[in-house]
Amino acid sequence: MIMWEFTSGVPPFNNRAHDLQLSLSICKGERPEIIENTPQCLDLMKKCWNEDSLKRPSSDEVFDIIEKWIILPNGKKAEDTDDELKCNVMEFINAPIGHNNFATKSHSQAYYTNRLHNFTSKELNEILESDLSL
Repeated sequence: MIMWEFTSGVPPFNNRAHDLQLSLSICKGERPEIIENTPQCLDLMKKCWNEDSLKRPSSDEVFDIIEKWIILPNGKKAEDTDDELKCNVMEFINAPIGHNNFATKSHSQAYYTNRLHNFTSKELNEILESDLSL
């Protein structure tokens, strides 16, 4: 989600309430729309969003991948990488951020701190029962 926020310029799901319904939607696989012109981090972002948490890369794996992007196998630094990669990165950096597709004002119930949901509530039972009846 950090990579998505970096590429979009807005927090994920900022246009809707951060409630039980959103939590369940995320558990069912809902993810933010991928931003156009996202460079090589797109594949890593998708791996991190895998519905099966066992298939997501660990923080060490993410670190190793990003490190490989920055330091080449022969020990060269990122500033020594080929022109095509530099061009792609600069194109992404200079691309206009498409805020037209995303709300720039956060929903009043969008929270960006950890908090617990009451998963024993009547609302949860109703949602689960309606999902089972589908």
